[in-house]
Amino acid sequence: MNKSGVKMDFTGFDKKSKRIIERAIPEAAAKGLREAGQEWKLDADNVPPRTPHKEGHLRGSGKVSKAEAKGQEISVEVSYDKPYAARWHEAEAGTVTWSEPGVGPKYLESKAVRFMKKYMAIVAEVIRRTK
Repeated sequence: MNKSGVKMDFTGFDKKSKRIIERAIPEAAAKGLREAGQEWKLDADNVPPRTPHKEGHLRGSGKVSKAEAKGQEISVEVSYDKPYAARWHEAEAGTVTWSEPGVGPKYLESKAVRFMKKYMAIVAEVIRRTK
């Protein structure tokens, strides 16, 4: 009886695939985290309590940092670059009379808590799409 077949050696593939995975997944996660950060800023600006904007240029000063990888940790920062940003964010309820309905304190923190699953889904989707 004649046998036919193909022998495949995956030794090189195993070594290269490990390097690809170790590099590609963190890069995709960083890209996804940046996209999630951009969504987080949009939510801070548009979902109550929104970022105050009639009091100055706070909303326009918002930015999303490039995602940074340090060891096993990847992070992104959403921030507002005005001297009063922290004061408005940390204002105690009832201590500020806001000039516009729907704005208020914890405009960033409240979204992180409320929409965390949405932000993580963005990261997961970007990793999933990575080829």
